[in-house]
Amino acid sequence: MSKKMSRKNQKLIYWFIDCYAYKLKGVDINWKSSKEKPNISDYFLYKAKEDLKKLYIKHSGINLKGYKPFKNIEEKLRIRLNEVLDKNYTKETKINIVTNDLIDFVREEMQRFLLTLTGTFSLKLDMMSNNGAIAFTNYLFDYFLQNDIAMWEEMQMLYKQQNEEKYIYAKLKYKRCAVCNRTPVDFEHWQSAGSLGGYANDKGQGRYISLCREHHTEKHDIGVEAFERKYDVRGIYLDDEQIKELKKIYKNHFKAFKEDKE
Repeated sequence: MSKKMSRKNQKLIYWFIDCYAYKLKGVDINWKSSKEKPNISDYFLYKAKEDLKKLYIKHSGINLKGYKPFKNIEEKLRIRLNEVLDKNYTKETKINIVTNDLIDFVREEMQRFLLTLTGTFSLKLDMMSNNGAIAFTNYLFDYFLQNDIAMWEEMQMLYKQQNEEKYIYAKLKYKRCAVCNRTPVDFEHWQSAGSLGGYANDKGQGRYISLCREHHTEKHDIGVEAFERKYDVRGIYLDDEQIKELKKIYKNHFKAFKEDKE
Protein backbone atom coordinates (compact mmCIF):
# COMPACT_ATOMS: atom_id res chain seq x y z
CA MET A 1 0.00 0.00 0.00
CA SER A 2 1.32 3.43 -0.91
CA LYS A 3 0.27 6.35 1.25
CA LYS A 4 -0.99 9.63 -0.10
CA MET A 5 1.49 12.47 -0.36
CA SER A 6 2.63 13.83 3.00
CA ARG A 7 2.22 17.51 3.85
CA LYS A 8 6.02 17.78 4.12
CA ASN A 9 6.43 16.52 0.57
CA GLN A 10 3.72 18.87 -0.65
CA LYS A 11 5.45 21.76 1.11
CA LEU A 12 8.76 20.78 -0.48
CA ILE A 13 7.23 20.60 -3.97
CA TYR A 14 5.73 24.07 -3.64
CA TRP A 15 9.05 25.45 -2.40
CA PHE A 16 10.62 24.13 -5.61
CA ILE A 17 7.85 25.84 -7.57
CA ASP A 18 8.43 29.13 -5.72
CA CYS A 19 12.18 29.09 -6.39
CA TYR A 20 11.65 28.24 -10.06
CA ALA A 21 9.12 31.06 -10.38
CA TYR A 22 11.76 33.52 -9.15
CA LYS A 23 14.19 32.15 -11.71
CA LEU A 24 11.62 32.65 -14.49
CA LYS A 25 11.03 36.23 -13.37
CA GLY A 26 14.77 36.89 -13.05
CA VAL A 27 14.67 37.62 -9.31
CA ASP A 28 17.87 36.81 -7.39
CA ILE A 29 16.88 35.02 -4.16
CA ASN A 30 20.27 35.24 -2.52
CA TRP A 31 19.04 34.94 1.09
CA LYS A 32 18.80 31.79 3.15
CA SER A 33 15.17 31.82 4.30
CA SER A 34 11.90 31.49 2.42
CA LYS A 35 10.36 33.81 5.02
CA GLU A 36 12.10 36.73 3.29
CA LYS A 37 10.71 36.02 -0.17
CA PRO A 38 9.27 38.96 -2.13
CA ASN A 39 5.84 39.00 -3.73
CA ILE A 40 5.49 37.35 -7.10
CA SER A 41 2.53 37.21 -9.46
CA ASP A 42 0.31 34.16 -9.83
CA TYR A 43 1.34 34.03 -13.50
CA PHE A 44 4.94 33.10 -12.69
CA LEU A 45 3.87 30.64 -9.98
CA TYR A 46 1.46 28.91 -12.38
CA LYS A 47 4.00 28.84 -15.20
CA ALA A 48 6.68 27.45 -12.88
CA LYS A 49 4.36 24.69 -11.69
CA GLU A 50 3.33 23.65 -15.19
CA ASP A 51 6.87 23.89 -16.60
CA LEU A 52 8.31 21.68 -13.85
CA LYS A 53 5.56 19.10 -14.25
CA LYS A 54 6.16 18.96 -18.02
CA LEU A 55 9.90 18.53 -17.48
CA TYR A 56 9.24 15.65 -15.09
CA ILE A 57 6.77 13.95 -17.45
CA LYS A 58 9.34 14.11 -20.25
CA HIS A 59 12.05 12.80 -17.92
CA SER A 60 9.84 9.93 -16.71
CA GLY A 61 9.16 8.69 -20.22
CA ILE A 62 5.53 7.87 -19.37
CA ASN A 63 3.91 6.08 -22.30
CA LEU A 64 0.12 6.40 -22.48
CA LYS A 65 -0.25 4.96 -25.97
CA GLY A 66 -3.27 2.69 -26.04
CA TYR A 67 -4.19 3.58 -22.47
CA LYS A 68 -7.82 2.82 -21.54
CA PRO A 69 -8.98 4.55 -18.34
CA PHE A 70 -9.84 2.29 -15.40
CA LYS A 71 -9.55 -0.87 -17.49
CA ASN A 72 -7.06 -2.54 -15.14
CA ILE A 73 -8.59 -1.65 -11.77
CA GLU A 74 -10.82 -4.73 -11.62
CA GLU A 75 -7.91 -7.04 -12.43
CA LYS A 76 -5.62 -5.35 -9.90
CA LEU A 77 -8.28 -5.52 -7.20
CA ARG A 78 -9.03 -9.17 -7.93
CA ILE A 79 -5.34 -10.08 -7.62
CA ARG A 80 -5.02 -8.12 -4.39
CA LEU A 81 -8.18 -9.70 -2.93
CA ASN A 82 -6.84 -13.18 -3.60
CA GLU A 83 -3.55 -12.26 -1.89
CA VAL A 84 -5.25 -10.79 1.18
CA LEU A 85 -7.96 -13.42 1.62
CA ASP A 86 -5.33 -16.16 1.77
CA LYS A 87 -3.60 -14.47 4.72
CA ASN A 88 -4.37 -15.19 8.35
CA TYR A 89 -5.51 -11.62 9.07
CA THR A 90 -8.50 -10.43 11.07
CA LYS A 91 -11.58 -9.39 9.11
CA GLU A 92 -11.00 -5.74 10.01
CA THR A 93 -7.38 -5.87 8.82
CA LYS A 94 -8.43 -7.40 5.50
CA ILE A 95 -11.07 -4.70 5.01
CA ASN A 96 -8.54 -1.95 5.75
CA ILE A 97 -5.94 -3.40 3.36
CA VAL A 98 -8.38 -3.79 0.48
CA THR A 99 -9.97 -0.36 1.06
CA ASN A 100 -6.59 1.39 1.13
CA ASP A 101 -5.40 -0.46 -1.96
CA LEU A 102 -8.57 0.44 -3.83
CA ILE A 103 -8.00 4.11 -2.97
CA ASP A 104 -4.43 3.78 -4.28
CA PHE A 105 -5.60 2.16 -7.52
CA VAL A 106 -8.20 4.89 -8.10
CA ARG A 107 -5.66 7.64 -7.30
CA GLU A 108 -3.20 6.18 -9.81
CA GLU A 109 -5.85 5.83 -12.50
CA MET A 110 -7.13 9.37 -11.94
CA GLN A 111 -3.62 10.73 -12.43
CA ARG A 112 -3.18 8.76 -15.64
CA PHE A 113 -6.62 9.83 -16.86
CA LEU A 114 -5.79 13.48 -16.11
CA LEU A 115 -2.47 13.10 -17.91
CA THR A 116 -4.28 11.71 -20.95
CA LEU A 117 -6.82 14.54 -21.03
CA THR A 118 -4.64 17.53 -20.14
CA GLY A 119 -1.01 16.46 -20.49
CA THR A 120 -0.33 17.16 -16.81
CA PHE A 121 -0.96 15.69 -13.34
CA SER A 122 -2.40 16.93 -10.06
CA LEU A 123 -0.38 18.03 -7.02
CA LYS A 124 -3.38 17.91 -4.69
CA LEU A 125 -2.75 16.13 -1.41
CA ASP A 126 -5.37 13.42 -2.01
CA MET A 127 -4.42 12.86 -5.64
CA MET A 128 -0.70 12.16 -5.44
CA SER A 129 0.88 9.16 -3.75
CA ASN A 130 3.80 9.68 -1.40
CA ASN A 131 6.01 7.51 -3.62
CA GLY A 132 5.06 9.69 -6.59
CA ALA A 133 5.84 12.84 -4.61
CA ILE A 134 9.24 11.48 -3.55
CA ALA A 135 10.12 10.60 -7.15
CA PHE A 136 9.09 14.11 -8.23
CA THR A 137 11.16 15.86 -5.53
CA ASN A 138 14.17 13.65 -6.29
CA TYR A 139 14.00 14.75 -9.91
CA LEU A 140 13.54 18.42 -8.98
CA PHE A 141 16.47 18.41 -6.55
CA ASP A 142 18.77 16.97 -9.23
CA TYR A 143 17.42 19.38 -11.84
CA PHE A 144 17.96 22.42 -9.63
CA LEU A 145 21.54 21.42 -8.80
CA GLN A 146 22.35 20.58 -12.41
CA ASN A 147 21.02 23.93 -13.64
CA ASP A 148 22.35 26.03 -10.75
CA ILE A 149 18.90 27.18 -9.60
CA ALA A 150 18.85 28.80 -6.17
CA MET A 151 17.20 26.89 -3.31
CA TRP A 152 16.43 28.07 0.20
CA GLU A 153 18.38 26.53 3.04
CA GLU A 154 15.36 25.10 4.87
CA MET A 155 14.18 23.60 1.59
CA GLN A 156 17.44 21.68 1.23
CA MET A 157 17.33 20.59 4.87
CA LEU A 158 13.79 19.24 4.46
CA TYR A 159 14.90 17.27 1.41
CA LYS A 160 17.91 15.94 3.35
CA GLN A 161 15.67 14.79 6.21
CA GLN A 162 13.66 12.67 3.78
CA ASN A 163 16.57 11.02 2.00
CA GLU A 164 20.02 11.92 3.24
CA GLU A 165 21.88 9.49 0.97
CA LYS A 166 20.28 10.93 -2.17
CA TYR A 167 21.01 14.43 -0.86
CA ILE A 168 24.72 13.72 -0.27
CA TYR A 169 25.10 11.84 -3.55
CA ALA A 170 23.47 14.66 -5.54
CA LYS A 171 25.88 17.13 -3.92
CA LEU A 172 28.79 14.88 -4.90
CA LYS A 173 27.51 14.46 -8.45
CA TYR A 174 27.00 18.17 -9.08
CA LYS A 175 30.05 19.28 -7.07
CA ARG A 176 28.23 21.23 -4.38
CA CYS A 177 29.14 21.54 -0.72
CA ALA A 178 26.92 19.28 1.39
CA VAL A 179 26.80 21.94 4.11
CA CYS A 180 26.40 25.29 2.31
CA ASN A 181 25.87 24.36 -1.38
CA ARG A 182 28.83 26.51 -2.49
CA THR A 183 31.36 25.66 -5.16
CA PRO A 184 34.10 24.73 -5.80
CA VAL A 185 34.33 21.62 -3.63
CA ASP A 186 36.81 19.01 -2.51
CA PHE A 187 35.98 15.33 -2.85
CA GLU A 188 36.37 14.35 0.77
CA HIS A 189 36.93 10.98 2.43
CA TRP A 190 34.74 10.97 5.54
CA GLN A 191 37.45 9.07 7.32
CA SER A 192 40.99 9.81 6.20
CA ALA A 193 42.22 8.33 2.93
CA GLY A 194 45.02 6.81 4.98
CA SER A 195 42.51 4.51 6.68
CA LEU A 196 41.90 2.97 3.23
CA GLY A 197 45.60 2.49 2.59
CA GLY A 198 46.08 5.80 0.75
CA TYR A 199 44.63 7.21 -2.47
CA ALA A 200 46.35 4.59 -4.61
CA ASN A 201 44.43 1.83 -2.80
CA ASP A 202 41.04 3.53 -2.78
CA LYS A 203 38.53 1.12 -4.32
CA GLY A 204 35.51 3.13 -3.21
CA GLN A 205 35.02 1.17 -0.02
CA GLY A 206 34.91 4.20 2.28
CA ARG A 207 32.38 6.94 2.96
CA TYR A 208 32.47 10.14 0.91
CA ILE A 209 31.12 13.68 0.91
CA SER A 210 31.69 16.91 -1.04
CA LEU A 211 32.76 19.97 0.97
CA CYS A 212 33.84 23.49 0.09
CA ARG A 213 37.34 24.45 1.21
CA GLU A 214 36.03 26.26 4.30
CA HIS A 215 34.02 23.29 5.58
CA HIS A 216 36.69 20.81 4.50
CA THR A 217 39.23 22.65 6.64
CA GLU A 218 36.79 22.91 9.54
CA LYS A 219 36.11 19.17 9.43
CA HIS A 220 39.80 18.46 9.88
CA ASP A 221 40.18 21.14 12.55
CA ILE A 222 37.35 20.00 14.84
CA GLY A 223 37.23 16.31 13.93
CA VAL A 224 34.67 14.09 12.22
CA GLU A 225 32.38 13.54 15.21
CA ALA A 226 32.15 17.22 16.15
CA PHE A 227 31.60 18.18 12.50
CA GLU A 228 28.79 15.63 12.17
CA ARG A 229 27.08 16.91 15.32
CA LYS A 230 27.41 20.55 14.26
CA TYR A 231 26.05 20.22 10.71
CA ASP A 232 24.10 16.93 10.86
CA VAL A 233 25.79 15.58 7.74
CA ARG A 234 27.91 12.49 7.16
CA GLY A 235 29.64 10.70 4.32
CA ILE A 236 27.87 7.94 2.41
CA TYR A 237 28.88 4.56 1.04
CA LEU A 238 28.73 4.19 -2.75
CA ASP A 239 27.65 1.30 -4.94
CA ASP A 240 29.59 0.30 -8.05
CA GLU A 241 27.42 2.32 -10.45
CA GLN A 242 27.83 5.44 -8.33
CA ILE A 243 31.60 4.92 -8.18
CA LYS A 244 31.73 4.61 -11.98
CA GLU A 245 29.77 7.84 -12.35
CA LEU A 246 31.82 9.80 -9.81
CA LYS A 247 35.11 8.47 -11.16
CA LYS A 248 34.40 10.40 -14.38
CA ILE A 249 33.80 13.57 -12.36
CA TYR A 250 36.66 13.26 -9.86
CA LYS A 251 39.48 12.05 -12.09
CA ASN A 252 42.12 11.38 -9.43
CA HIS A 253 40.01 9.25 -7.12
CA PHE A 254 39.07 5.57 -6.90
CA LYS A 255 42.41 4.64 -8.42
CA ALA A 256 42.16 1.02 -7.28
CA PHE A 257 38.58 0.53 -8.46
CA LYS A 258 38.39 -1.92 -11.35
CA GLU A 259 35.39 -1.90 -13.63
CA ASP A 260 34.05 -5.23 -14.83
CA LYS A 261 34.73 -5.86 -18.48
CA GLU A 262 31.66 -6.83 -20.45
